[in-house]
Amino acid sequence: QEALRIDLPEDRVDLGGIETAWAIASPKSYPYSISPVDGGRLRFAWLHEAKALGSDLSLDKVTADARWYQRVFGERDVLALRAGGGTTYGEAQFDRSFAVGGYPDGSLFDIVRTNNAVLRGYPDNAFTGRRYAAFNAEYRFPLFSPQRGWRSFPLLLQHFSGSVFFDAANAWSGEFQAGDLKTAAGASIALDSAIGFALPLTAQVTLDHGFDDQGDTKVYLRFGLAF
Repeated sequence: QEALRIDLPEDRVDLGGIETAWAIASPKSYPYSISPVDGGRLRFAWLHEAKALGSDLSLDKVTADARWYQRVFGERDVLALRAGGGTTYGEAQFDRSFAVGGYPDGSLFDIVRTNNAVLRGYPDNAFTGRRYAAFNAEYRFPLFSPQRGWRSFPLLLQHFSGSVFFDAANAWSGEFQAGDLKTAAGASIALDSAIGFALPLTAQVTLDHGFDDQGDTKVYLRFGLAF
């Protein structure tokens, strides 16, 4: 249970619901992989918000998320694709059930997964609506693989990699308008490491630019791949 937004007191909405989901996944990872590869993932979810569960609302949200990872030019480069969307049923007056902007985990208050999309180059949760759609294409390629640490320091540097990407997403209420899609593009550098030579950790620096309303040039430092 958590507030959907805390911008203003009148915007605060307490949520409480139950979710069920079905997923199937086949991507693989090899010792020198810089990304999941050779497979995909498909996930469908249904979330029911109910006053009996502590919510101020009574509605249903249905979402779908599909991903595919494919080698393109060599043994280690990867074309990563993602497409997703969702819709809302019930509480017709409520138009903030989905948000897009930034990363899905960009807000500490988004523990109820209001933002399911990746739209870099825009403020977190910049656009809201009863429906959302998103598409991402990312080409990931290896730079070099040190595969070494420094003396007995418990950190193993495994791989440096780069990527270029394109994002498109929007959240809306009413009729879908293709011209309202927000787009962005950019590039990133990632480091795969192992803490204590056992715990994997990926750190990534990303530079991107949003091309539409509220878009800006942003730099992100985060852990983990975008998807």
